[in-house]
Amino acid sequence: MDILTFTYTDPHWPAYLAHLERVNMARWATDEGGLPKPGVYYLGAWDHDQVVGNLSLKWQPIVIPATDWSGGHPAPLLGPDGEPLHETFVNTFAVEEAHQRQGYGRALQLAALDLTRDLGGYQMRSWSSLDKSANYALKLSLGFSAHPEIQEAYNGQKISGVYFIKKV
Repeated sequence: MDILTFTYTDPHWPAYLAHLERVNMARWATDEGGLPKPGVYYLGAWDHDQVVGNLSLKWQPIVIPATDWSGGHPAPLLGPDGEPLHETFVNTFAVEEAHQRQGYGRALQLAALDLTRDLGGYQMRSWSSLDKSANYALKLSLGFSAHPEIQEAYNGQKISGVYFIKKV
């Protein structure tokens, strides 16, 4: 098993994109033309000339949401040195069913934590719906903190889940 970073210029990008299609995540990870989104890092689990798992990370500042207290403006979260803090946010994470429970998900999460650290990030964060019990177990085993949260889908449906956060 190898964990690789994929870019559009990588000769294996079509294999990565095919995996995203198989796990129904291409629309979350790429633009309408199948191209990478800016500011997103793409990790893939490679096994026998095939991508069998993915984790995409968006690099972003940690921002305190706008409220009346902030004058209606969002504010960057500053570190002790006064510099803005950044994080990676997990856009997509999936391992194909035939390869689950074989260490691919753990390897992808560990590689993502390493990348976050290498980029100078403060933390890695993700959100997962209630039905993803294997992801919950994995994240908790890796020392992530959990913050329950209800998300609203595009159709207005409310979805129970958890934000997972790990300082790197």
